[in-house]
Amino acid sequence: MPVIRMHQLEGFFHVARFGGYTRAAQAFSYPIGQPAVYQQVRGLQEDIGIALVRQAGPRRTELTPEGRALYEFVAPFFDGLPRVIERLKSAAAGPLLLAADQFLAMEALPPALLRAQAAHPGFQVRLDELPAEDVVRYLREGHADAGLVHLMERPRGVKWEALGRIGVALLVPALHPLAKLGRTPLPSEIARHPLIAYGPASPRRMLTEQLFREYGERLQVAAEVSFSQTMRAMARAGVAPAFVPFLLSGKKGSPARAELPREPQTLCFDVSARLKGGALPFGLLYRPGIEQSIAFQVLAKALRETWG
Repeated sequence: MPVIRMHQLEGFFHVARFGGYTRAAQAFSYPIGQPAVYQQVRGLQEDIGIALVRQAGPRRTELTPEGRALYEFVAPFFDGLPRVIERLKSAAAGPLLLAADQFLAMEALPPALLRAQAAHPGFQVRLDELPAEDVVRYLREGHADAGLVHLMERPRGVKWEALGRIGVALLVPALHPLAKLGRTPLPSEIARHPLIAYGPASPRRMLTEQLFREYGERLQVAAEVSFSQTMRAMARAGVAPAFVPFLLSGKKGSPARAELPREPQTLCFDVSARLKGGALPFGLLYRPGIEQSIAFQVLAKALRETWG
């Protein structure tokens, strides 16, 4: 297959459009002379071995049947290219691929996405909601441009920007014995009852087990789930208590505004103080180099303004 060079196709397009080399040179978006345009078209014809243009007069050219076929093929590309460039500059050319923990996808992303779309109409993300431990893998394998997640340890090979903090609340069914205490239950009191917990080996399950070990207690499990919304639904139905996350506005060291989870037929207690540092960090995880993308910059700016 012959090698076809883009600059040769560009020269041919303008000659075909304007019917002459001089007028074609004047139509370029950058300075170029008539002899250079002539050489572009001549080189294209020599490379593919087909006559595309013939001289119809002193300053006029015509297309051969083969030239007309090629022009009809390339014209939509060159005509549409300026509009595509404008879309690229507006961050609306295509969706940013984002992987996120479901809790953050539901709680942290929507206000930031609303802000991003207000500033850049047409901006969009394509979201995959995953367990937190899978977000890093998804990113490393190239299935996502960025991830919104909480981390206990910063993984290698990716970049991390802290955005805010996640508190932990104990959600207790209204008829459960812990609800009858009328106060925040002690660790020893919580440990007497089975809880709804995250699945084995997940970061949040390990965090829960670590918390129980620090108090010399053992975690009892009533049910294992993957997402916090499932925990809330089970607690609402009266299955068992659960430790559920909630967002704290602001980074560590800045004032936090917390709103505890609200579910019918439950009581909610803030137990964030029992965590080391008082909360879990969450933020933006991304592959090196993606920060040059306009779409990524739009999302990162919106997240910083919303939660940073």
